[in-house]
Amino acid sequence: MFNRRNFMSGMAAGLVGVKWGVRGFFDQVRYVMQSPPGAETVFNGKRYLYFGGTGYYCLIHNPVMRKAADEALEKYGMHPSTSRGATGYGNMPLWMDVEKKTAEYYGVEDSFYIPSGYLSNVAGYQALDSIYKIDAVFVDEDSHYSVIDFIPVIGKPVYTFAHRDPEDLKKKLQQQLKPGQTPLVVSDGVFPTFAGLAPLPAYLEVTEPYGGYIWLDDSHGVGVLGPNGRGTADHFGVKSDRVFFGGTFSKAFGSHGAHIPGNGKFIQALHDGHVAHGATPSPSPAAASAIVAMDLLRNHPEMKAQLWKNAKMMKSGLRQLGFNLQDTPHPVTAWVLKTEEEMDRIQQELFKRGIAIQRLHYAGSGSLGALRVVVFSTHTPEQINRLLDELKKVV
Repeated sequence: MFNRRNFMSGMAAGLVGVKWGVRGFFDQVRYVMQSPPGAETVFNGKRYLYFGGTGYYCLIHNPVMRKAADEALEKYGMHPSTSRGATGYGNMPLWMDVEKKTAEYYGVEDSFYIPSGYLSNVAGYQALDSIYKIDAVFVDEDSHYSVIDFIPVIGKPVYTFAHRDPEDLKKKLQQQLKPGQTPLVVSDGVFPTFAGLAPLPAYLEVTEPYGGYIWLDDSHGVGVLGPNGRGTADHFGVKSDRVFFGGTFSKAFGSHGAHIPGNGKFIQALHDGHVAHGATPSPSPAAASAIVAMDLLRNHPEMKAQLWKNAKMMKSGLRQLGFNLQDTPHPVTAWVLKTEEEMDRIQQELFKRGIAIQRLHYAGSGSLGALRVVVFSTHTPEQINRLLDELKKVV
């Protein structure tokens, strides 16, 4: 069973002395981004080839999105300066337009728009529990911080299961559930460091005998995975009224804020929950640009096709260099070498050569951390080959 005190003290012990992506080496060499992130990005006054972040289509500085953001700021100001639920006065048309467009994008009845993907797990759980009366929660042990951080608000038994392991989940369900109890399985859809996918069909199969539900933090999946760009469930072809997820607009969609698609009853429970009543909505420029981003991705499938072409080229080239990579259908690629010092050296050598890749300790990266490369749809073959050529030299 999950013990918050032991878990948090263990987390604290594990983090002491760790060099994070925003600490450690970053304290020695401050990387200050001075341009919009893209295939070429300015750090510390110099332009670098950039293979980091999560702006897969580089929409964050798309001119159509910028125009929509400017117009929304002029018309609505920054935001309504009150929550949408507590007073009823925060429901500007723009926020309702985001929810309508999101529901259309995912082909569902309705959606809920909130200011942060980090909040989506809290909001989603509270809504699910209010409707389905969850008895116990089962969490992938390598889940993102935003998943782990919402555990204290649950107030129900919480158990962890081995990373992406449906057999271990099955065993934990058998061991911990009493007859008639309803479980909720919680996981990332796409795990952020190595981009492994949650085995969603297998999770559905093992939870079905218990009438259980599944919640995915799918921030890295939406806009990228699946034939319709709807995320992990779309990738696996899963359509189930027992699967729920939250996504972010800040990655593939190049905007900001989070969205939770679903049926009308579930979305109403979200609007009745604490997040809607306590959080100020996302800024109006973010809302307006999110609407445009969904249209851009739906109307320009060539962007997604190019992203996958670039991802295949990158992964193939890295494997030819001898790196051990997970086989995952995602533009994020990461690998681990024998020592932290070797990974630090490679990142720093590449940076000296005008190429920025990520060296990070992050959720699920393990004690050594990892080197991580993210390819965009806007990277050219020449830029990808340059990274591969320089990597070959420094390794």
